[in-house]
Amino acid sequence: MNATSRDFYADCDREMLLRALVRTGFTHEELADESSVQLRKIARSERRKGRGAVPTSISRQLVGQLCNGATRSTNELRAIAIERALGMDDGSIFVPRVYRGTRNVDRQPA
Repeated sequence: MNATSRDFYADCDREMLLRALVRTGFTHEELADESSVQLRKIARSERRKGRGAVPTSISRQLVGQLCNGATRSTNELRAIAIERALGMDDGSIFVPRVYRGTRNVDRQPA
């Protein structure tokens, strides 16, 4: 998963995330802080490429929700930042299956 797209979401493999979190010994807050540092690096790179709005931080609550299973996906660039903060290869924790952020809605004819 390369840092080339925005407005995409990546699904989290919760077991792998928890294993990596235990291996590194990070708390949710430490992981959020280190991931935010990585995400700012990615954001600078994306801005140099002329891309628009890119997320610039990762909250402790998001990390907690991913670990607890309350949230199963996150922005693709946030996923890459979390993996890099944990010292994992891109695409090893967050499933490379990526889907568009917009959803289809069944509409009734007027």
